[in-house]
Amino acid sequence: MKFNLSTGTLYIYPLRTVLRWAREAGFDGVELVVNPEAIARGGQAVRRLADAEKMPIESVHPTVVPLPGWWERRGGMDRTIPLAREIGAQTVVMHTPKVHSLEVGAGLAFRQRVETWQTRLAGGSLRLAIENKNIHSPADWRYALTSLERLRAFADRYDLGLVLDTTHAGTAGADLLCARQLFDGRLAEVHLSDQGGRPPLPMLPLPEDMWSQHRFPGTGDLTLVELLAALAGDGYAGPVILEVHPLALHLWWPPAVRRRLARAVAWMRAAAGQAAGHPGA
Repeated sequence: MKFNLSTGTLYIYPLRTVLRWAREAGFDGVELVVNPEAIARGGQAVRRLADAEKMPIESVHPTVVPLPGWWERRGGMDRTIPLAREIGAQTVVMHTPKVHSLEVGAGLAFRQRVETWQTRLAGGSLRLAIENKNIHSPADWRYALTSLERLRAFADRYDLGLVLDTTHAGTAGADLLCARQLFDGRLAEVHLSDQGGRPPLPMLPLPEDMWSQHRFPGTGDLTLVELLAALAGDGYAGPVILEVHPLALHLWWPPAVRRRLARAVAWMRAAAGQAAGHPGA
């Protein structure tokens, strides 16, 4: 099992800084979230930077802000996939479309794009992996690939990897150990964060989505220790990627960020070796 860091967690910092902090904290690699710097540098230059910092970029995630030409919902994957290829990544993450059917309209177009991407990637080392959906409202359940069972069937049909996002599973009320078993054989990576628990700053009227999702591991209600222990017991060799809200790392203060990164990777490594609880942050 590898323990990686999502650069999206520290999106505002220069890529060299994030790579260096990840290495110093003890991470094995990173998942690059496409940002303006990566676009401006280009894939080959980003790869050289990662090599110089001795921190491999093992996967690429679409941009999380609507950058012109790169937004996933508006054709951005056609640029993200070649970028990932140039970087030498092993996986490109994709997300489920907000459509009620995959047989007509935008749903059919999405399915056809997946077929095209898979044809282009055939025979290469880069793999597409699709992530389980976050549930923001009851309306999200009506989308075609919200159900974990339907998502697994879709991945089987198009030979896709699966990304298990623990917070997204938590918002859907899914049992993490059951989700792991359902994704078995196609699990490409795990996006690790906690969900629920007590507000970190109860005196401040923060929106629930801001404090209750993508929390620091061990501070919420999810069975993360049990999940990591089960993955380790199964011999899972893929990446477990820390993907927490920037506030969880205190991004406004670099010394705190570095300390919390080190605490997070230590927590992850310890949790993977046991089935009992572990103190949080």
